[in-house]
Amino acid sequence: MKKAFTLIELIVVVGILAVLIGTLVAALSGGTDAARAARCLTNLKNLATACNSYAMASSCYPLAGSVELRGLDRDSGSSGEISQKFTEAPGWLSWDSRGAYEGKTTSHVASGGWFTSAYNQQFEVRQHALTNGALWRYVSENSEVFVCPAHRRAMRKQNPLWSYVMNERFGYDSSQGSQAKLYNPHVGYGRLPRADRVLMFAELQFLENDKVSVNTDQGPGLANDCTLQYNHNEVIGFNHPNGKHGLFAHIVFADGHIEKLVIPASPAGAAWSVVPGRGELEDLTEWLCKGEDVMFNGANYEKRTD
Repeated sequence: MKKAFTLIELIVVVGILAVLIGTLVAALSGGTDAARAARCLTNLKNLATACNSYAMASSCYPLAGSVELRGLDRDSGSSGEISQKFTEAPGWLSWDSRGAYEGKTTSHVASGGWFTSAYNQQFEVRQHALTNGALWRYVSENSEVFVCPAHRRAMRKQNPLWSYVMNERFGYDSSQGSQAKLYNPHVGYGRLPRADRVLMFAELQFLENDKVSVNTDQGPGLANDCTLQYNHNEVIGFNHPNGKHGLFAHIVFADGHIEKLVIPASPAGAAWSVVPGRGELEDLTEWLCKGEDVMFNGANYEKRTD
């Protein structure tokens, strides 16, 4: 006659199974996070390659955001009147400018047009920004290159079509002084100093925590469009869990190489509590956008001065 399990033995077996299942789930979850991060890294690499392909073909880098160009247009009628004519030079992602310049002589910016939000409720607005951007054909019209799977998962209700922001330094040749935006709105290919240190693309923020909160406004604005405006205190998005020890972000530089940045953090319910303060993240973002050397001391990033 076979001996049956006692209650204590059953409880022990169930406990062991629970531990094993928990370990397996954690391992699978970690693998999924790693896969999403790997896909994000590949996207950034592809975007940098597309930018440099565009730059070689056009002798200048694509714009970080669309620029409004103003010219003069002579009336073909009998009056011969000369009027202003505005056109859009599309950024790597375009404005929501569908038809804004078709036969019009009104400033698009003055009429309220600007970058479109990554979370705009009108799908066709975001779709236009994506497909009319300067890089669309340089990524073989593959929309998956523009969105991180972790972003899509975290912000599934908003269904973002892009997950990345381009350094606002691109699009304006700062060496030309205060008139750069008006007369020379492109950074010439090969003229960018320290291409190995100037950040080209980073991620939008989408993991909420007590220091960096995502902006889910439906309209265009800071922290949810397509340009990393470090002059307006925007910061790089640290969106990927680094095991149990913090968060990390991939950033890609103008020469195409990618670096992994890590910040200390710990889970706090559904959010994360990060060690660096907001000001420190703003400093880090500005240094990278300007091409400064930075170092990590184990808790914070510092600008190299030697």
